[in-house]
Amino acid sequence: MATALKLSNICLYRLTQALLWFSECMGIKEIARLMGVCEKTIINWLKTFMHKGVGWLIGQHYQGRGRKSKLTKDQKNKLVELIKKGPEDNGFHCGIWNTAMIAELIWLKFEVRYNLNYLSSLMKKLGFSYQKARFVTDRQEEEKYELERKTWLEETLPAIMEKAVEEKSVVLFGDEVSFAMWGSLARTWAPIGEQPTVKTSGIRKG
Repeated sequence: MATALKLSNICLYRLTQALLWFSECMGIKEIARLMGVCEKTIINWLKTFMHKGVGWLIGQHYQGRGRKSKLTKDQKNKLVELIKKGPEDNGFHCGIWNTAMIAELIWLKFEVRYNLNYLSSLMKKLGFSYQKARFVTDRQEEEKYELERKTWLEETLPAIMEKAVEEKSVVLFGDEVSFAMWGSLARTWAPIGEQPTVKTSGIRKG
């Protein structure tokens, strides 16, 4: 309590006072009324204290302005590395990041919960932006397709045009409607200035 007063740490003061009142047999309902919070909040404080002990209170001893970061510097650096590796390398069945997935990742790796509304601010502080990704195929036959396309443009088509000139023939072209069956491009979290890539197993079909 003395430390809380010295540091002007209101959060620590309230936690300590609530625990002292409870140790003096004051009811949870009365403590909640005096603290101006709901009874569930007091119960959560008590459960956390019983689980983590005095160390939990010691963790509230910080100086400076603003709210204390939930993640340490080392944890933030580790989080950056995990996000850069992509969702699939972290056990997700998706190629793009969203805040809900990152919140789950933080909980699984560090047992820290983040509000989704605040998580976007954290991502920007870590050097990430929410940007549109570009597709890269994971199909092995893609190289074969590109080779055949190059052969058509550089060899087959020129030969047809040359023969048409020799025979004074007319070359007719039939246009086709084609589209890529690999979905729409979506946004994902990635380092600022670096457009992310997302693998696709989609196919071309006309």
